[in-house]
Amino acid sequence: MRHFFFLTLLAILPLSGRAKTTTLDSLYRCLDQEIARSGEYIKDKQAQIALIHNRYLQARNPMVRHQLAWDLYKSYGAFMNDSALHYLNECISLSKEMKQHDLLQSDYIALTHQYAAAGFYNEALKYLALIERPQLKGQQLTDYYYCCNHLYGEMGYYSKDAELKTKSYRLSEVYRDSLCELLPPNSNLYLWRKVVQQCTLKDYKAALNLCDVWLNQVKENTPEYANMAFFRSEVYNGLGDEERRKYWLALSALSDVRNAVMDQASLWSLAGLLSQEGDLERSNRYIEYSWNCTQRYNTHLRSWLVSPVLGIISDTYKTNLSRSNTLLRWLIGAVSLLSVFLLASFIYVWQKKKQLSIARNDLRHINAQLKGLNSELSGKNDQLERLNDKLSETNKVKDEYIGKFLSTCSEYIDKLDAYRMRINRKLRANQVNDLLKITSSEELKENEIRELFDNFDTVFLNLFPNFVADFNALLQPQHRIQPPSKTQLTTDLRIFALIRLGIEESSRISEFLRYSPNSIYNYRARIKNKAVCPREEFEQRVKEIGM
Repeated sequence: MRHFFFLTLLAILPLSGRAKTTTLDSLYRCLDQEIARSGEYIKDKQAQIALIHNRYLQARNPMVRHQLAWDLYKSYGAFMNDSALHYLNECISLSKEMKQHDLLQSDYIALTHQYAAAGFYNEALKYLALIERPQLKGQQLTDYYYCCNHLYGEMGYYSKDAELKTKSYRLSEVYRDSLCELLPPNSNLYLWRKVVQQCTLKDYKAALNLCDVWLNQVKENTPEYANMAFFRSEVYNGLGDEERRKYWLALSALSDVRNAVMDQASLWSLAGLLSQEGDLERSNRYIEYSWNCTQRYNTHLRSWLVSPVLGIISDTYKTNLSRSNTLLRWLIGAVSLLSVFLLASFIYVWQKKKQLSIARNDLRHINAQLKGLNSELSGKNDQLERLNDKLSETNKVKDEYIGKFLSTCSEYIDKLDAYRMRINRKLRANQVNDLLKITSSEELKENEIRELFDNFDTVFLNLFPNFVADFNALLQPQHRIQPPSKTQLTTDLRIFALIRLGIEESSRISEFLRYSPNSIYNYRARIKNKAVCPREEFEQRVKEIGM
C-alpha cells in the first residue's frame, strides 16, 4: 500500500549538521541490530498465527470458523500473500454456506483489496464486480470506497497506457472524495487520504500540517507508524530534504522489521538511496533482507519494484570496481618505476662502497626497502593473476550458460507452441476430458525438471570434466559417489556443483533442486562427515576444484 503515493510528515525535532548525521548513524546501527534479530520476530509472528490456526482447525461452528479464518487473513495480510488469499476464500465459502449475505460482501471487499495490494488487478476487478454496492452501508460502505480508491489508484500508478492511467486516477479521486465524506476528519484513514490529495497537488505545506495530526495519533513500533513514517519520508522527498527522507525511511523500516512485515517498501527504498551515496555494504545488506521478505510475501509486483534497486547497486559496484582497477594499474606502474630507481641506486652504492664506508648503513636500509617493495609487488602480481584466473573462469561459465540458456529458451518456445497447437486441436475436437487429463498430469512438470537437471549436468561437466573424480578424491574411499552416467550427476553432486559455481546458500540451492532448505543442509552435513579432510575445509576445497 505504501508504494502507491509518496507522502510524509514534518519531523518532531529538527535535524541539522552533525546532530543529523549522528541521529542517522544511530538509527542505522539500531536497524542493523533489528535485522539481525528479524528471525525472532518472524518466529513470534508464526507462533501467533499457529495459535489462531489451531483454534480454526478445532472450531466446528461455521460462524466461529469464519471469524477465525478472517483473523488468519488479517495476520497473513502483510506477511504471506498466498495464505491471506487462501483464508479469504475460506471466508467466502463459509459465508455462502451460512447464506450470510452481509458477511459475503465484506469478504468480497477484503479479497478485492488484497488482490489490488498484491498487484493482481484483473482478479481484483473480477471480485469488485461481485460486490452489490446499493446493499452496502456503515463500515462496509467505508471499506468499499477505500478499496476502490486504492485499486484504481494502484492501476493508475502502474499503468503504461495514458488513457487508462487518466481514467483510473479520475475514478480513484471520485472514490477518495466519497470515502472522506464518510470518515471522521480526525481519523487516520481520513488524514492519510487527505495527505495523498495535497501531495498530488504538490501542496506539501498543507500535507505536513495534516501529517502533524496523523503523527500524534499513531503509536511507535506499529504497522500504522511504519506507514506514516514511509509517507512522511516521501513528502520530504518532494521537498528535496534527503536527510529527513532517510531518517523517516529508517524509522519506517525499523517498525516493519519489528512487526515481521514482509510487504514493505521502506527498506529497499533506503537501500537505493544509500547505494547512490556509495554506502554499498549497508545498502547491499538492506536490499538482501528486503529481497528475502519479497520472496516470502510472494507477489510479482514486489519483485518488480525491488529489481531496479538491485540494478542500481550492481551498477555502483561495477563503477567502484573499475575505479579500483584503474588505481591498481597506476600503483603497479609507480611501484615498477620505483623498483627500477632503487635497483639503479643499489648498483651505484655497491660500486662505491669501498670509497664510501659511511654509506654502508644507508645501503642496507635501501636494500631492505627494495626487498619489501619487491615482495609487495610480487604479492600484487599474484593477486592480479588469481583475479585474472577467476575472471577467465567466470567468463567461461557465463558464456557456456548464456549459450545453453538461449538454446533452452528456444526449445521451450517450440514446446509451448506444440503444446498450444495440441490444446487447440483438442478444443476444436471438443475433447474436454482429454484436456482435463492433460492439464491435471504432473508429467510435463516432472519431464521439464528432469530436462533442466540434465541440461545443468551437461553444461557443468563440460565446464568441469574432472569434477566427479576430483570430488571423490575428497571423500573416504568407501563413501565415494558413482553417478548414473558420465553426463549425469547425483543429487549430492549437484548440490556441491552449485557450491562450486558460487551458490552457497541452502535456500537458493533448495529452490533450484526442489528440496527443502533443511534437506539441503542435511545433505551437505552428511557428505562433509565422509570427507578425508577436516569438515570446515571441505566446501572450500570443493570451490577450488578445476582451478
